[in-house]
Amino acid sequence: MVHSMSDKPTTKELIIDAAETVVARDGAGRLTIDAVAAQSGISKGGVLYHYPNKLALLHGMVERMIDSVRDDVATAGANAEAAGEPVLPHIVDALFCRVHTNDQVANALLAASAEHPDLLETACDAVADEFRRMTDNTPDPVLAQIIILAVDGLKLSELLGLNHLHEDQFHLIRTRLIAMSREMYT
Repeated sequence: MVHSMSDKPTTKELIIDAAETVVARDGAGRLTIDAVAAQSGISKGGVLYHYPNKLALLHGMVERMIDSVRDDVATAGANAEAAGEPVLPHIVDALFCRVHTNDQVANALLAASAEHPDLLETACDAVADEFRRMTDNTPDPVLAQIIILAVDGLKLSELLGLNHLHEDQFHLIRTRLIAMSREMYT
């Protein structure tokens, strides 16, 4: 659960927390305003004030997921710069940390996108911008794109339950992709 910088989460954050809990526990098909109100302890009217329908809730969840990835990428970039190292290897490592996370919310949002194809339109522009930002400022933007796409493919395989790699294979691929991202700076 990602919250604002203040210690106390906003009402919108509490609602999205509850929506994520409902989706992770029951699936996107069971996401309703009533279920979110019950989970959050916020009145149905309060939920509807911030998110007037299920699709709005799903969009809020997608936005939070995008913000979480952006935060991880920004932190990785800041850590690399503070260490005087190239940014891309740190970003690749941060993205790999997300591959094996049991992301029931991402799974549910993927399933919900079949019913609401426009759900991922919001993410499309943000992902494209982040992709360009991560790869354009590298010595070899095409190689950087290939590396990021490989990590994305591993995450998608994991989400779809198609990941056939043993942990040692996964580790070798991770190590090699990070090394490839470092090698482009030498």
